[in-house]
Amino acid sequence: MVNFRVMVVEDDGIIALGLQYKLESWGYTVDPTVFSGEDAVEKSFQQKPDLILMDIGIKGELNGIEVAHQIKELNIPIIYITGLDDEIVTQKAMETVPYALLKKPVNNDVLKHTIQSALEELDK
Repeated sequence: MVNFRVMVVEDDGIIALGLQYKLESWGYTVDPTVFSGEDAVEKSFQQKPDLILMDIGIKGELNGIEVAHQIKELNIPIIYITGLDDEIVTQKAMETVPYALLKKPVNNDVLKHTIQSALEELDK
């Protein structure tokens, strides 16, 4: 089994820690966890993770959608995890062609299956 590296972009420390714990218990490496849009762009180019779990409403000048636009050339699958319930934001997020957009609170089984599906496509 390939040890996939997942970057978590989440500005709520408790949620980020919970995601990290879940991912590690499922056998993934969390590399790295970042809390702002600017750090997400920088770390994406430096670390080139296999997958990004990203909140849309994050700290900094760049939101998750803007981060996705800036790192598009890396072709890293993105799964948005958001508490925002706004049709316009959802539409803008979908324009970045994410692998999925999940609403908080995310069911663990749904999250695990979505991650596995995204990474299986990489492994082909």
